[in-house]
Amino acid sequence: MSMLSCRVLCLLAIVLCYVGVTHADPASGGKLEFVKEAQEKATETLKLKAECEEATKEATAAAHAAQLFAEETKANLEKIAADPKEVEKTKIEGLKFIENAKKAAEKAKKVRDETITSKDDTESKAFFAKMLAGVTDQQPEIAAAMKAADAAQDAITNANDAIDVANVHANNVESVLRKLDDAVAAAEKKKEEKQVETQAQQQTNETSLGEQQGHTEGNKTEQTQEAQSSSSSSHSSDAPDVRETSAIPLPTNATITNGITQNDGSSSPALLRVPLLLLLLSVLGCMAVC
Repeated sequence: MSMLSCRVLCLLAIVLCYVGVTHADPASGGKLEFVKEAQEKATETLKLKAECEEATKEATAAAHAAQLFAEETKANLEKIAADPKEVEKTKIEGLKFIENAKKAAEKAKKVRDETITSKDDTESKAFFAKMLAGVTDQQPEIAAAMKAADAAQDAITNANDAIDVANVHANNVESVLRKLDDAVAAAEKKKEEKQVETQAQQQTNETSLGEQQGHTEGNKTEQTQEAQSSSSSSHSSDAPDVRETSAIPLPTNATITNGITQNDGSSSPALLRVPLLLLLLSVLGCMAVC
């Protein structure tokens, strides 16, 4: 019985060894297959990583350009709003910066998503290859695949930041253009108010000028009337008074005759001057009446 038992145990050991060797080759083949797939995915991941980095640079540059435009436009907002040509030019440039920033962000986002997918596949292949290899059989290809996945993750993180920044600055440009529209509207309103104020001032000036002309004409009229009044008064004072002249008694024929008779009867010179004086007074009286 003991001999039989030994023979059975030996036969069982041989069978187990055969089975173990038989199953060892497929396991080794599976491990190598996962390593190969991990290598291929790692190569793809590194390529996408480079594309992701390039797209990140483009998005960063577009974001920076949009940022500078927004800051410069905001600093000169009122000056630009006062010139219609500058307003139109600024709007065209602003829309271009917005378009460039958003396109760069979309491109970076697309490449980033492709890189994420490739990185995840690389990590999965490398993980299974590592599990099949065991602790004592770490092949360099598996480590290289894991390193490629880590590098891709860094590129993905940078791309996320660049995408966010590009979108932020594109939105900032849009905000500045809206502020420019508001500034243009405010400038137009201010211009209209100034025109109304100018018209009101002109009307006030015209009214004041009319009043001044009225006062001037009134003063001239008063001065003319005063001058005429003064002239009339002066003329009246220089001319003989008709009433006073009329009041002088005219000599009668009897008086003249008596004077002549007296003159004939007397040779006195005084008597000769009396008729002449009376005649002179008569002439003056007639002149005054006329």
